[in-house]
Amino acid sequence: MRVPTLLPMMAALYGLGLANIFIRSSMGVLAPELAADLGLTPAMLGAIASAFFLSYALLQIPTGLLLDRFGPRLTICCLFLVTVLGTLLFALSPSGPVMLLARVMMGAGCAGIFAGAFLIIARFYPPVRFTPIGSTLNSFSMLGTFLATIPLALLVTTIGWRDSFLWIGIIMAAFALLAVVTVRDQPPGVDATARPERQENLRAVLAGSWAVMRTPGILVITSGGIALSAGNTILGIWGGPYLNDVHGLNETERGGVLIFMAFAGVAGHFLYGQASRVFNTLKYLVLGGAASIAAIMGTLALLQAPSLTTVTILLALLGLVCGFPTVLLAHGRAMVPDHLIGRGLTTVNTGIMIAIAAMQMAVGGLIGSVAVTAAGGASPDGYRAAFGFISVMAVLTFLIYTRVRDCPPRA
Repeated sequence: MRVPTLLPMMAALYGLGLANIFIRSSMGVLAPELAADLGLTPAMLGAIASAFFLSYALLQIPTGLLLDRFGPRLTICCLFLVTVLGTLLFALSPSGPVMLLARVMMGAGCAGIFAGAFLIIARFYPPVRFTPIGSTLNSFSMLGTFLATIPLALLVTTIGWRDSFLWIGIIMAAFALLAVVTVRDQPPGVDATARPERQENLRAVLAGSWAVMRTPGILVITSGGIALSAGNTILGIWGGPYLNDVHGLNETERGGVLIFMAFAGVAGHFLYGQASRVFNTLKYLVLGGAASIAAIMGTLALLQAPSLTTVTILLALLGLVCGFPTVLLAHGRAMVPDHLIGRGLTTVNTGIMIAIAAMQMAVGGLIGSVAVTAAGGASPDGYRAAFGFISVMAVLTFLIYTRVRDCPPRA
């Protein structure tokens, strides 16, 4: 297929990926203001942030079934409309429970974006290009973390967080329309309805999912999400409160620190994709990333009073080394047959998202209960305990992942 023909469709997928990452990261800068405006406790704040990932995770297996049975175009576009509605509800939320529901809708609607995009990449490009192209997509999508820092903070300080999210919802609707017009299920000349997975009845669909779950190594690969959650946990929710509570930074100042982590994340996703081709490995890239995450978070936990410069450097390094989600998906994709790609990708994504949601809730519980200030707020020791916990969990990821076999991209 000629590259120019692919450009509109890939632009739509890039836009949806950007929207996904922006939405999931958008609470990091705003968390203190949302907590003050709606009277949210640290536990409720953690629950609201993790609700996106939990609903995203719970919808992954059903989304995989839908992708294989009905194709990525219908699945992605219909689900993303739920994200649009959730974004508008978020803007209008009068209380924590309503905001929690909005985040659930946002996560559920985004459930098909990356799995659907990677399924399309697998169908339109040769296998050797899967990881580099997927990593480039992820790298561009990570610009959403940049937009969720200083740009979002400036927008909120100008028109308020409610009006900001109303406009964000309108932009999301435009992305959905672009996807409806441009996304296709198959290259020209291929009859999508003739594919084996399109002919499956319910029993065959469920049997395919069970076959994916029983594939040796698939569940081990999902453990990579435990270490990977460090980036989402810090950038997506607790980085902002930490910089506010410990370093006394306002919205734009917090964004000014987190933007370095966001830019490093963009670079990290791209570099992991290129490294997989240069070093011809997937497993050892994940092991290196997990070890690096453990070292960075362990350093943050051990430093009693790190300077803002030190924190900024460490968070930027964290963003860089957390850029391996595409490597995990590529590892899972390499282990399943072509007609189960959708279910294979969403199975791995399920484990990743459950890990992120669980880690965000666990970190919120630690920060809110292990060590608090006299006024009942989060203390530096509470954050250090949480950072130490993340470091230990990254070590656990490393140990588990050593058990999976490597799948060299050029094998």
